[in-house]
Amino acid sequence: MCGRYLRKALKDTIIKHFELVDGLDYFDEHGYSASSEVFPGTQVLAINREHRPEDIHWTIRDRAWDGKLVSAINAKAETINKVAMFRDAFKTDRLLIPATGLYEWQTQPDGTKVKYKIWFDEPLFAFAGIARDCEIKGEQNRCGVIITTTPNNIFREIHNLKQRQAVVIKTDDYDKWLDPKTPADELKQLMLPLGDDETHFEKAS
Repeated sequence: MCGRYLRKALKDTIIKHFELVDGLDYFDEHGYSASSEVFPGTQVLAINREHRPEDIHWTIRDRAWDGKLVSAINAKAETINKVAMFRDAFKTDRLLIPATGLYEWQTQPDGTKVKYKIWFDEPLFAFAGIARDCEIKGEQNRCGVIITTTPNNIFREIHNLKQRQAVVIKTDDYDKWLDPKTPADELKQLMLPLGDDETHFEKAS
């Protein structure tokens, strides 16, 4: 899963890297600050298919078939096109979520957990995300999740209980990911895990 991440890039770097439309105007109006730890249940920066920045609530909530309220911060790549709360958003409302790293926890034999910081070759990258409208505390919000996939060897060792890793979209694939017309088989390839050689880690303080 992905439950915490870093976004330490400067505003101007994000605007240039993602070729944002009206990025300066948006950040002047909505504000922006780098963060050493971004949490679920908060407003997070995302890039939509028009290359425009927007804030989304990092959690999707929906009613299950039995009426119970279900919350999710991640969606599995293997089933995202089948699960009702994600299916339509995956088809038409895919996003890029800017980040510079993420955190995962390794469970020790005695049950304690060790926190690791993980990053990739590109100093600024994008998680694969989706967004849709949902109700949060009685109000309609634009909500989103980060997609996860099967782990490479490094994530398998660190994230040793959940055995997942966040999907990272490479820079050359941004437009393909955002385009609603991209075929399903191509999207499946984009959601494969980054390799061990592109994954770097250290214990977090």
